[in-house]
Amino acid sequence: MVPLAHGNDGGGSIRIPAACCGLVGLKPQRGRISPAPDAGEQFLVADGVLTRTVAETAALLDLLAGPETGDTSWAPPPGEPFAVQAAREPGRLRIAMTWATPLEGAEVDPVCVQAVRDAAALLESLGHEVVEADPPWTDPGLLHLFTAAFGPAVAIQIGVLEAVNGRAATAQDMEPLSWAIWQGAKGTDCITQQLAVLRLQRYARKIVAWCADHDAVLTPALAEAPVPIGTIDACSQEPMRDFARSGRFTPYTAISNITGSPAISLPLYQRDGGLPLGVQLIGQPAGEGALLALAAQLEAAHPWADRRPPL
Repeated sequence: MVPLAHGNDGGGSIRIPAACCGLVGLKPQRGRISPAPDAGEQFLVADGVLTRTVAETAALLDLLAGPETGDTSWAPPPGEPFAVQAAREPGRLRIAMTWATPLEGAEVDPVCVQAVRDAAALLESLGHEVVEADPPWTDPGLLHLFTAAFGPAVAIQIGVLEAVNGRAATAQDMEPLSWAIWQGAKGTDCITQQLAVLRLQRYARKIVAWCADHDAVLTPALAEAPVPIGTIDACSQEPMRDFARSGRFTPYTAISNITGSPAISLPLYQRDGGLPLGVQLIGQPAGEGALLALAAQLEAAHPWADRRPPL
């Protein structure tokens, strides 16, 4: 409906809709795009865009990236524009391939696994080394820690809106899921929330150290096909049940919010019937340029921008 769109990503909310809609979705490095003027630094959330091509995403990142006066921290500036880096051949890379889910109990559609295998074969045909790997993110306690940090991150946004509107939020102001997260966050004391963030940072160090042995990590973008409308309902009578269901649908994206590293969803393939079938590439810290160059190489080898679903 629009040529490009803004998104923000606290657990995959750029990459997930991109994977559902056949678009490119990059979550930039934490601190790459300033949250100014209204918001402050947030551990999980990064702003970005959804586009049809890697080149568009790279050009927009050049436009949006960089600190604003008063920011508490920011990502190191690139040595050259992201658009320039994206247009360059990436060279021969070592890429890890995995479909191990960070979420206990999440089942992965074999078609999503095959998409990773097909993408790996494409990468090898382009000269890269691809190895199947065993990531250190299969800890059953990770979901609890993420939820303990994610809930307050959502609640902060609601609190900002309360301040802007000059009144307290009510259940009528938001979807039941947002209200449930808001109520749960208000019942979480600040020490518990900060401990969750600190423990997630400990996990992040372990994951980033593991990723350092590879130039990029290849995973499914989603664990199943884009679900029919109503399968996950933020307005249901049991919204937290639907929240858990959304996690099983999208178990691969939140890892990069924990680490802060860039990650991109690419609409490489299609399922029978025309539904998009995407893969995710996770890059090195502050390595959007190299990640975009690899993504652009895949796009050139297997274009998608003109693809339209049958009506």
